[in-house]
Amino acid sequence: MGHKKINLLALFYLVSMFFLLNGCGGGGNDTGTPREDKNVTWFLKQHADLKENYFVGKFGVDNNPAGWDTGAYLRAYIDMYEATHDIRILRDLNELLKIVADGNDVLTGRIDERTGTVLPGWGTRAYDYGPEGGERYSDMLTNALFAYPLAAFVRIVREDPALEHEFGADAQRYEKMVRELYRIQKPFVKAKGSPYPDGTTGACYAYPENYYEDRQNYSGHEAPINLTVIIAEPLVELYRASVAEGTPDDAYKTIVEKVANYIWWNMRFKTTAQKDRYLVWYYWPDDIDPDTIRMEDLTHGARLAEFVVTLHDAGLRKRWTQKRLQYLANTFTCGALIDDTTFANYVDGTGGVYEDDAATLYEWLVLQRYSRASSRKSILYYLEKAMKEEGESRKYNLAVFAKFVRYGKE
Repeated sequence: MGHKKINLLALFYLVSMFFLLNGCGGGGNDTGTPREDKNVTWFLKQHADLKENYFVGKFGVDNNPAGWDTGAYLRAYIDMYEATHDIRILRDLNELLKIVADGNDVLTGRIDERTGTVLPGWGTRAYDYGPEGGERYSDMLTNALFAYPLAAFVRIVREDPALEHEFGADAQRYEKMVRELYRIQKPFVKAKGSPYPDGTTGACYAYPENYYEDRQNYSGHEAPINLTVIIAEPLVELYRASVAEGTPDDAYKTIVEKVANYIWWNMRFKTTAQKDRYLVWYYWPDDIDPDTIRMEDLTHGARLAEFVVTLHDAGLRKRWTQKRLQYLANTFTCGALIDDTTFANYVDGTGGVYEDDAATLYEWLVLQRYSRASSRKSILYYLEKAMKEEGESRKYNLAVFAKFVRYGKE
């Protein structure tokens, strides 16, 4: 056929040099020399300090951590692994997840003072819950903040068969733990008789019973939006894990899609003078205090952004379409932004000037890819500019750093 003869020795040499120069493995396995990523290098160096100060000795005790900071740090490992697929990050994450899992109340025997029983989860006294205040509650907010990285770890392992040998047993343990948490706690209310404007029936919202804030009993009221999405997100990850295994869990799919419906029908449109549409919503869906406009604040509002992007990644896009994600991205740039470095307190652009560090708004970066084509990288631009004004950098903390690595280039 006229093909030239191939020198096998020369071919072997060329192939060997290709893999050597390109760092075969990239940290994804134990072969070859991985190319060192300065972001990964910095991130890995923080692990020992984080483990010692935020995890060791903090779980399995009478007052497990509240979940916000520790949950965000665990999520940082998920973000960094998704951005780099460096297996060292997954190994470090697994070290922390083992500590969390070993501290589950089912294993330590710690009781939930609301029920007088041991419940799956991570009971804490960090919140002023209960009629007396300070009771040890296995509350689903804290539970979900720890359940998310456990479930996301399961999904990552299920999606990559190469990880099964090293992490499969731990993933199986974590999956069982998260499933049991939701089976026993039953955090969602399913109201079959609540029609939506488009004729859809059945609401699905969270945490209506025994919910206390500032010692006030809010039982019977729909939970704040940010709590509902935080509690639903681990189930999205378990659904994605089941899809990766080839056996989609329709029960979890139904729950998260109903939550997506519920969240959408609590949104309201606003329009700027330039005719840009964006979304606003109340912190309490049923406007629990009619004398106060309890609009969602920017920090907690970012949890909604993370939830709907998770839905989108799972392919569950019936309710939260690409266009609606664009409207949500506009919420940050059209509603909340007052000027180049100043933000309103609330998603509707009212409520005075945002009083916290700009870096704490980092979770909005998940919407960067959904910004309008004409304003691509706008969220990144405004966040970075505001942070620089306050003398902060992307290394504000581990969670902020990881979010910038994962979404800051989109």
